[in-house]
Amino acid sequence: MRKERAISLSIVALLCSLILSWQSYVYTRDWGLVEVHQQGSVRLLDTISALRNAIDQYRYLPFLLSQSRDVKDMLVQPNPDKIIRVSRYLEQTNLVAGSAALLVLDLAGRVVAYSNWRDQDTKAARIYQDAPFFTQAISGEQGRHFMLDGAPLRPSYYLSAPIYHREMLIGVSVMRLDISKINELLSADYSFYVSGQGDQLLFASQLLAQGSDDFWPLTPLHSEILNDGRDIQLWKHASGVKLNMAVKLDDLGWSVGTLNPIEAAEQRASYVGFTVAGGCLALALLVLYLREFRLKRRSQLDVIRAQRDSEQRQRYIINTAQVGLITVDKRGSIIFINPMVMQQFGVSLALIIGQPLHILFTDIEQFKPLKRWLDALTQGAFTPITGYEVVGKRSDGSMFPLLFSIRMMTAVPEPSYLVTVIDITRRKRLEHTLREVNESLEHKVAKRTKALQAAQSELVQAEKLAALGRMSTAIVHELNQPLTAMRNYLAIVKRIKEQPALLDENLDLLNGLVDRMALITGQLKSFAYKNPDKRGTAELISAIRRVLKHYEFLFSEQRINCNFECDLDVCWVQADEVRLEQVLINLIKNASDAIPLSASGGGVYLRLSCSEGAAILEVQDSGEGATDDQLLHMFEPFYTSKKMGDGLGLGLSIVDSIIRDVGGNIQVSRNHTQGLCFTVSLPLVVNSKEDFLIG
Repeated sequence: MRKERAISLSIVALLCSLILSWQSYVYTRDWGLVEVHQQGSVRLLDTISALRNAIDQYRYLPFLLSQSRDVKDMLVQPNPDKIIRVSRYLEQTNLVAGSAALLVLDLAGRVVAYSNWRDQDTKAARIYQDAPFFTQAISGEQGRHFMLDGAPLRPSYYLSAPIYHREMLIGVSVMRLDISKINELLSADYSFYVSGQGDQLLFASQLLAQGSDDFWPLTPLHSEILNDGRDIQLWKHASGVKLNMAVKLDDLGWSVGTLNPIEAAEQRASYVGFTVAGGCLALALLVLYLREFRLKRRSQLDVIRAQRDSEQRQRYIINTAQVGLITVDKRGSIIFINPMVMQQFGVSLALIIGQPLHILFTDIEQFKPLKRWLDALTQGAFTPITGYEVVGKRSDGSMFPLLFSIRMMTAVPEPSYLVTVIDITRRKRLEHTLREVNESLEHKVAKRTKALQAAQSELVQAEKLAALGRMSTAIVHELNQPLTAMRNYLAIVKRIKEQPALLDENLDLLNGLVDRMALITGQLKSFAYKNPDKRGTAELISAIRRVLKHYEFLFSEQRINCNFECDLDVCWVQADEVRLEQVLINLIKNASDAIPLSASGGGVYLRLSCSEGAAILEVQDSGEGATDDQLLHMFEPFYTSKKMGDGLGLGLSIVDSIIRDVGGNIQVSRNHTQGLCFTVSLPLVVNSKEDFLIG
């Protein structure tokens, strides 16, 4: 009887053990599959987020191209130069962005500019008139579309944007991105795939494709419903059975899925089932439960003890802190203040407890962020504030500036917040003092600047007086010679009244001396004359030819070779015509004077070109050149290397003054062989719609 009872109990125990083992296996497997499903959900969201981020980082490119001034100019007035310039711009932008290609289409869908214009295989024209991304952009929207493109066919993703000029649609900017590029940007530490319409595989993670070259399409096995009501799909893969989770993106039309291995969940379920089958599982579970219960109870006691100690330490810190600390509840009511707050506001703990926080501040309507925080706090929302300046109000009605901060407190049973208030009255006083000091310094600096300007004016006046002294010496010497000669010629005229022929000759000599004196005074007038008007225009080439025509006889008489090189038809510069000719006359006369009379075959060479919005005129001579000291003082007034009586030394100074008046510059340097070279730069008159163009 006992044996039968023992057998019966054994059978019952075995059956109970088997039932418990099976139920444990099923429960453990379901629980593991729930974890796999949750993990798969997280991975699926991560994959979708990474996919969108990978696409979004290129979404700005079509809009960037649509805002380019060069692109708009090319579409409005296309020509080969503009197309090449825009294609180079697209090429550089494409290299920086890492996209497959950038295109600019006209309203007919034809490719006008292309980033891959250097590639011979991509130069064939293609019309995208019927492409969905083109029609979307033409309708004023940002286009996006996936399609197979190229030869051989490869999956590509297109983004497009309309291009407007003066509120008129003139074209479409397009960005093409290879799907393989998106795959490189996504994480590959788990199995995922992205498929298009018709269940066509776009790309998959490398982990999914390992072990099989023809893993797609995947084979579905069956679906299961777990204990919590979850409906899962199990698919067959070369590496085993996987839990498939997929979702279709409505805007892209793609299906994104992850395959999650369930081997670990099944192994764990099998382990639990076999363990439960043992006779000691119930006891072990009971012991484990009692132990865990005891540990949990002990942990709760430790947490309560630590929390109590923490509160005591916080109270001590709050009471001894050198800043004001206030604790408020979730409704914004004060539940504690430290002694510093009592001292700052002149209140007691008993009177302030339970009062709203805003009573400590003056006219809270003036401080919008603080009011918004208090209003949001009563609605269950919280936003931390740090270092916000407000005005506090003491119990006696006086006001003072303070710095306000608030943070949420942790490790407390109910939500509460710690407010920090710091009296910044002293800092405000220092700021006011510093502001007054700065204003005083600015006044002193302005006063000192005026003094320096006055000193500079005195220096300029002193320099003028020095120049006047040098000029007076030169003028006295220059005028004494013709005056002495005129005195002699007049004496001769008195004696030869009876000989008219000699009288005419002497009168001609007197006339020449008067012309020489007029030339001296004319140079002084040009030196003193300043023309502030820089808006005059003159044609430089015709002016050069007129001046050279004037010097033809001199060049022929002195056997000087003159050569003028110019590849332009016309060249308009910013300078009045009279002063421009004066510059040319002085430079050419200076170059011819530099050639000795004994030198046979000497030359004056002129070369005109244009560069970067300026006309460049070079005037060279084959003279004896100049020393370093002469080059240093070449443009100073009254400085000359000629003999006394041959000039005042004002010619090059006048040239430099005129050129600077019109916004140009002049430089002098030695030639490679002999002589000097004067390089004049004059601003061009730029007007693309007139005949002032550079030839």
